[in-house]
Amino acid sequence: MLLVDVHAISRKSSRMLLDSLPGLTVVGETSDHQEALKLAFELQPDIVLISMRVQGSTGPETARHILNMAPQARIIFLTLFDDPEYIKSAMAAGAHAYVLKQEPAAEILTAISKVMAGETYMSPALKLKQ
Repeated sequence: MLLVDVHAISRKSSRMLLDSLPGLTVVGETSDHQEALKLAFELQPDIVLISMRVQGSTGPETARHILNMAPQARIIFLTLFDDPEYIKSAMAAGAHAYVLKQEPAAEILTAISKVMAGETYMSPALKLKQ
């Protein structure tokens, strides 16, 4: 799993949660668009956990480029933003899941399970808004 988030605290928190789970390995993390592309190419992660904000670009643009370099990757957006335009942008970029950081930690685990099973996933709070 590759973590891409401009906020160091978010990356560290996600890493602590994910490293505690059997079967999940965080292979890299960055805040930067160019570094994310380099790591995706080198590491070929199964999952990329990405924020809407990435240093030097946007999350959706970074995700789009990552999928060109690592087409097997499953993209999961983990973000604060519940704006429909942000969601549309993430999904158009190839996202497999969109999870709000405000949700309980179990939601990211559910999202990972769903996308690894070939499904898409959306935070329950977003479904209620529709």
